[in-house]
Amino acid sequence: MSYSEQMLDAVEKGNMDQAKVLFQKVLANDDDETKFSLAEQLYALGFTGQAKRIYQELSTKYPDEASVLTALADIAVSDGDSDTALNYLNRIEPDNPDYVQALLEMADVYQTQGLYEVSENKLLTAQKLAPDEPVITFALGELEFAWGHFEQAAAAYLDLIEAGEDTVADVNVHLRYAESLANNGRYEDAVAVYEEYGTGELPLADRFQLGALYYQLKDYQKSVDMLKQVVEQDASYTNAYLPLANAERETGAMEEALKTVQNGIAQDETNDELYSVGAQLALDLDDQELGEKYLQKAMRIAPDNEHHKLAWSNFLLQAGRDEENIDFLQDLDADGNGDPQLYWNLARSQERSDDYDNARGNYLLAFRTFQDRPEFLRDLARFFRTTAAHAEEQSALTRLLQIEPDDLDAQDRLDALKNGEY
Repeated sequence: MSYSEQMLDAVEKGNMDQAKVLFQKVLANDDDETKFSLAEQLYALGFTGQAKRIYQELSTKYPDEASVLTALADIAVSDGDSDTALNYLNRIEPDNPDYVQALLEMADVYQTQGLYEVSENKLLTAQKLAPDEPVITFALGELEFAWGHFEQAAAAYLDLIEAGEDTVADVNVHLRYAESLANNGRYEDAVAVYEEYGTGELPLADRFQLGALYYQLKDYQKSVDMLKQVVEQDASYTNAYLPLANAERETGAMEEALKTVQNGIAQDETNDELYSVGAQLALDLDDQELGEKYLQKAMRIAPDNEHHKLAWSNFLLQAGRDEENIDFLQDLDADGNGDPQLYWNLARSQERSDDYDNARGNYLLAFRTFQDRPEFLRDLARFFRTTAAHAEEQSALTRLLQIEPDDLDAQDRLDALKNGEY
């Protein structure tokens, strides 16, 4: 029995002290072929340091041996040393039978560094040398996908499918193709690929993707059915709860949607978006207490989220809690650089609190954005009427009627103003 075999036996039995002693005997006594085999096995077992030492010894004796250089490059990559990995790979000459494999590994290293163009050049060189090698086409697809070039990625995966390659590097090419189509906005084409593959055979992540695609296509019931499968199969798949609740809401199943939100919160108490959607559902179901609770929770988790701020202000405004709303919005940017809806909300609360001067200022800040929205113009005209600003009221009504000429109440009021009937 060689020292390599004895060492592996010691490792298997957990006798690491003996393994260390035997490793030194391996280095001193075993032949190079045996050492190489041991290095492969040690690397697979996670003993990277010992494998690296053997490979380094072998590389000094066989400086052009590609299998040793690629192994050392792999170890360097796992150590986070990309430069060393590239140095090893660049030692493999173009006339070496393993040069194409070296190009693939170099492309992978450059991709991890974000040097996509360099990576692409390596892959295209490899493809010229081995045009029928599916692994290269797949690598190009993966690169384009990571690069965000989803149309090119889809084209690469389709080439593989048309060549009869269903799986490359243990990756299902059909599902990769569908994902690329989805990311390229070709939702219907992506759904067709998934459905042709067979929805019952889809992995969990792809079922989630398909459920999201059904939602994008407004096929809400199918979205509900698919996303329910996801959470029923794995309740900890937290990404599925929010789109499932939204899809259920679109089908009118409000109580079911709220229950889904609550199930999602049970899995992830830090998801502010779940609380936000849950709050709106609760309020729609007239559960003011739960709605308020969820709104406050969402803001505690994400205090700088403008959507949550607006939802809370809307709640206070609708509840008639104007002083709280005014206090909540007291730090709004005075130059109007915040959410324009918040200035409108603040103006309404200030108006209802008889703080007309500040209300006027905030109405005018909101006017920049909402000057073409009839609902805002009606609010503005009413405010000007309340404060006897008749010229401004007339101007607001005139603009309103330009947008909605059939508003008879606005027309009557404008006629009265023109006739001096204040």
